[in-house]
Formats: sequence, structure tokens, C-alpha cells
Amino acid sequence: MFSLPVDPYTQTYMRLSWCRFMGLDEVLSKALEALKPNADERVKIENLLNRLMDELKRGIRELGLNLNVEVEGSIAKDTWLSREQDIDVFLLFPKSYDKNEFRNVLLNLARRVVGDNFIEAYAEHPYVELNYEGVKIDLVPCLKLNSVDEAKTAVDRTPFHTAYVKANLSEKAKDEVRLLKGFMKGIGCYGAEMKVKGFSGYLCELLVLYYGSFIDVLKNAMNWKPFSTVIDIEGYYSNPKEAIRIFDAPLIVIDPVDKNRNVAAALSIDSMSKFISASKLFIESPNLKFFFPELIEPLSKDNIISEFNARGSDLIFVITSCPKVHSEILWGQLYKTLDGLRKLLLNFDFNVINYDVWSDEKSAVVFVFELEHSKLPNIKRHVGPPVYIFDEADKFLRKYLNSPNVFSGPKIEGFRWIVYLKRRYADAKQLLYEKMKSAKMGNLMKSLLTTNQTILKNEEILDFYSNNREFAIFLTKYLKGAYPWLTKV
Repeated sequence: MFSLPVDPYTQTYMRLSWCRFMGLDEVLSKALEALKPNADERVKIENLLNRLMDELKRGIRELGLNLNVEVEGSIAKDTWLSREQDIDVFLLFPKSYDKNEFRNVLLNLARRVVGDNFIEAYAEHPYVELNYEGVKIDLVPCLKLNSVDEAKTAVDRTPFHTAYVKANLSEKAKDEVRLLKGFMKGIGCYGAEMKVKGFSGYLCELLVLYYGSFIDVLKNAMNWKPFSTVIDIEGYYSNPKEAIRIFDAPLIVIDPVDKNRNVAAALSIDSMSKFISASKLFIESPNLKFFFPELIEPLSKDNIISEFNARGSDLIFVITSCPKVHSEILWGQLYKTLDGLRKLLLNFDFNVINYDVWSDEKSAVVFVFELEHSKLPNIKRHVGPPVYIFDEADKFLRKYLNSPNVFSGPKIEGFRWIVYLKRRYADAKQLLYEKMKSAKMGNLMKSLLTTNQTILKNEEILDFYSNNREFAIFLTKYLKGAYPWLTKV
């Protein structure tokens, strides 16, 4: 029914699944063995970077530019994970450059190194994603600064972050960071990008620096309270309440190189809570599944139908094409649109039990809304004002007496006027088809959804499900609900 390559983390789980019942030390040893790059990987990346840096420097010379090139991120700090081959290379521009000049330099360099094998992307300013010998390289421009106080964008701070971690993180602590990253990746809260809203790599490094080890991070996380936890490595704030007042975030981790920045600003309360709970369960019962979740096998079509019938709810699927934008922009648009469509359904009395969104980030987007009922009675009870508020009561009576939109009433129940109206939309699919334009959505998604959308209910999704394994895994996870790392408590 499905065919898709098994991802490296799943391969690791399958390789280690024979030793699931182990003590803490053995679990950590096995996890680190799988997470830490081996000598061959290190040599491969080192050689690749040497070739890339030579080509970039040659291109800079040929273009007559005055730029420095530096490797940043986890590769530079030696906290990267095995098979994690996303590399950050920064172009450091003199302060005299305007960021509007970055784009032409980036495009010229990219073409010299990889031809047309790159993607132009945008954050606070443009950068490019190179495909260099099969490895994704982010080529990022920033300003070469003497002090972080001169930073104009978030990426201007990155070289200072790299320098801070390299100066303070011991060799042993690097492996503790790898364990923390692997744990967070396994439970689904690693990455500060919009799709995940989790813990960044830099945040993981700071947590290990502050608490001392992977296990100590987990033990202390069990005591975290959202919106009241402050970690201030450099002691910039004498009173944690001051930091809480300034940043107002679920978790506050003061950037050791910039006291005005919360490194955990992108962290959602859901991801923080997930990490707190997983930390508690792992400490109580160590298991490799926290690092390497079991493979999710999609439910069969018959089991999907049985699940739909057993729930007794209605699942509405809104399918459209995927806009060709960077992942960070895409997921911001998707979450905004998901919330807007949910509110549209609620505004017309459809009780939304649960909701989510999926995309392969290439061709398809699916919004999922689980409704208590997708069809409602044509009649709707509407409560009016108290009888003794005469002005409001008169307005109510003028509006509804002899109205063609009324089934019954107006009449008095208790001390209020009541009317039984004809519902404007009794079918959720009809509502979405006809009123979708009125929902608050991301601009890119609004243009797509108003011209190209398919709305399906329950079993109508099965053809799409059968032809798309990634979506099938998503829907199976949605229906099962429980995290794969949950163990008996």
C-alpha cells in the first residue's frame, strides 16, 4: 500500500530495539553511540567544508569583495548529531554594507559554487540554501561586529553565540548536549522553527552549561513552571521577577551575550510542557524510545473506517496545494489559516473537538477539523434581552416579529425574550465552501483556498490517504493521539 524510505532515526530504533529494557547508564551509552558522529562522518564533513570554504573564498576574491567566511552552528561548536548534515556558513560583511546589498552577493556566490542548485530564502533578510555534494548548506549573511550591542538582526548575534559556547562547553558537555538534542528530537520538541516551536540547538547548549549534564537538565525541568521559570547564566537580572515582567514567556533563558534577548522566545507552552512530562517519565523509566521512537505504521483502510465509526464524530479535511515558499513562512501561514477556519466553524455553532494541519511542504496541504457533528438542525435557539430592558426588547421584537428567518417566536422564557431561528448554515462543508473567504487566513493560503480546494468528510479521504504515506502516518498519529514515548505510570 505504501512505499517510503525509512528515516535514519527509525533505522536507529530498529537497530537498537532489541535492547529496550536497560538501566539508565546503558540507555545513555547506547543513545550516545547512535547520536555521536563517528570518525568517518567527521572526516567526510571536514573534507566537504574545506572544499566549500575554498570555493567560497575564491569566489569572494574574484568578485573583489571584502568578506569573511565562517562556519557557525552545531558543526562549529561540535555539538552536531550523527546524520545531521545541515551546515550553517556565514558571510560576514563590513558594517558599511546595507542589508539590501546582501542578495546580489549571495546569488553571485551561490551560482559560482553550485550553479543553479540552490534556493533563495528569506528570514529577516535573504539567505540561500545550497545543495553542495548532496548536503544542505545555509549560506547566511551577517555584519562583522566588534560587539553584540551593534547587532541589527538575530543572525548578527550568531558568531557571538558560537564563540560563547566554544569558550565554555567542555568536551564531555558536548556529548551531554547531543543526548539532550537527541531526546528532544525523539519526543518531538527539538527545533525553534515555526513548525515545531521547540528548543533550538543553542538553547540546548545553554541548558547543559547551566545545569551541568543531560540528566540534570531533565531533573531540573521537572520543577519548571510555565511563565515563572528564569535561567540567567551570566546573572544579568538580580530579581527573576524583573525578567518575567520584561519577557512574559513560558520559559525565559537570558542570552548570555545579550541580556535583552530570551533564547527561548520561540518555545511554545505545548513544547515546554511536553519536555517537562517526558523528563519525568524518562527519569522514572529510562528507555531508548524517548530518543528513537518506534516506527508508526499507518492504519489500514478498514481500520481507518472502523476508527471513524467508533468515534462518532465527523472529520472534515480541507485539501489544497502547497505554496512555493520557505518552510518558516509556510508554517506561519498554515497555523494562522488553521485558526481562522476553526473560528469560522465555531462562529456558526459547529463544535470543533480537535484540529490540526499537515503538509509535505512540496505539493499538498491538508487542514483537519474533527467536529462533534458536521450537520446541525435547521432550527437554532437564540436568547434575547430581559423583558424589563425595554429599549433592547423593542429592538429584538422589531427585528424578529414576522421575520422569514424565524421558525418560532418571539416568546418569553423566564425573564428573557427567546426566538427560534432558521440556521444560516446547517452543513459544515457548505459553510466552508461558501464562507471560506471571510475567514482570517494567511494571504498566501487565502488565494489558494479560494481558488483551489477540495473538502472531504470521513471516508472520502481514503483515496488521498492511500496514495500518500506521509499523510497516512500523520492521520494515524492524530487518531491514536498518545505520544510513542509514553510509558506506563
